[in-house]
Formats: sequence, C-alpha cells, structure tokens
Amino acid sequence: MTAITELYYRHAATIFNFYPEWEGKDEYYFIELNLDMAYVSSEFIARIADPPYYLGTIVKASFEYPDFFARMCSERHLALAYAYSRSPLSGRVSQKMVCLYCGKKETLELRGWHERSYALKAIQAKDFERRKNLGKDFKQADLRDLLRSCGVHEEELVLPKIEQKIKRIDDGRFICERDPYGGVKLEDTKTGRTTFYRWLGLKE
Repeated sequence: MTAITELYYRHAATIFNFYPEWEGKDEYYFIELNLDMAYVSSEFIARIADPPYYLGTIVKASFEYPDFFARMCSERHLALAYAYSRSPLSGRVSQKMVCLYCGKKETLELRGWHERSYALKAIQAKDFERRKNLGKDFKQADLRDLLRSCGVHEEELVLPKIEQKIKRIDDGRFICERDPYGGVKLEDTKTGRTTFYRWLGLKE
C-alpha cells in the first residue's frame, strides 16, 4: 500500500459523496490506486479485478452494483465498498465499507467473490477503453487535488508515513522485485525457487 492509497482510505467517505461532481473529469476519474486485489498461492495468482485500479472504477462499481457493493451500516445509513480482497477458492470477499453519512468504516466477510469479480471487470472493460481514447499524453491528477476540490483542509492532506515491512535483500543470493500494484516476487538464485507476496507496505 502506498501513502496515496492510505490517503484514499482515510477520505473514502468524502470521495464517494462528491462522486457526482468529479465523475466526468477524466483527470480525477483515472487516478490510479495501489489496492490489494490479489489472492496469491504457491500455484497461482487470482485478482478480483485487473490492474490498473482507477479511482472512478472502484467508486462507480459501488453505485452501479448496490447488491454487491452497498450495505446499511450499523446506524442504518448507506455504506459503500472501497476495497476488496480474499480468495476465489473459498468464494468469499473481505469487503471494506465506509458509511457516507458519518464516515465510519467496517470490514465485512461476504460470499460472492466471482459475482463481484465479473461486475468489477465489466466496468473496467469500458473504463480501459475510455482511458485508451485519452491518448498517451494524458496525465492524471494528484488525489490531493481532488480532495482539495472536495473541501478537504490542507492539514488533512499530509501523506501518512507507511512502514516498510520488507527490505530489499542484497546478499548475492536473493533477487527481490515488486510491481506497481503491491505484488512482490522474491527469487532464490541458489534453489531457483520463487515466492510471491500478496501485500507489502512500501513507501511511495
């Protein structure tokens, strides 16, 4: 998880509430997030959605598929999903929810991994095409610019410090690589064995 993604988690309720005002602005819609969407085993990696993960895609999914991504919070207000994980083998989803009224967050364990994956990827297919049409010179905005436009105060936009959980191993035997989406590959050059980590808290 990067600092920007942590900022997204912190202000999820604000981002969702202002969605009608920024959904048509491509520079905000296509802000890329580093989300943990993968299930990793020794044999395969399965993602509930395909990277890159655009802010607009995640928010739109909660509004367009309320049966999958919306729930009533404990105070009976609307709560929407802003992140998901878990395994396709169990068919369950660990779904992070935020209340649009009070901002309270909770995590739900639900059935329906495959159904949610199909819904997310259906939206992604349209968004990937929309992004492609913007061309190579398109530049996304900074998430903090979006939050400023939503009225978030500057002191609340300080990027949180993310602890580095695993440091690069450089002793001539191990090679450590990571992709932009939180996936980490650790290769043992002596045995040839490769290990995948599903999440790593690295600084942006």
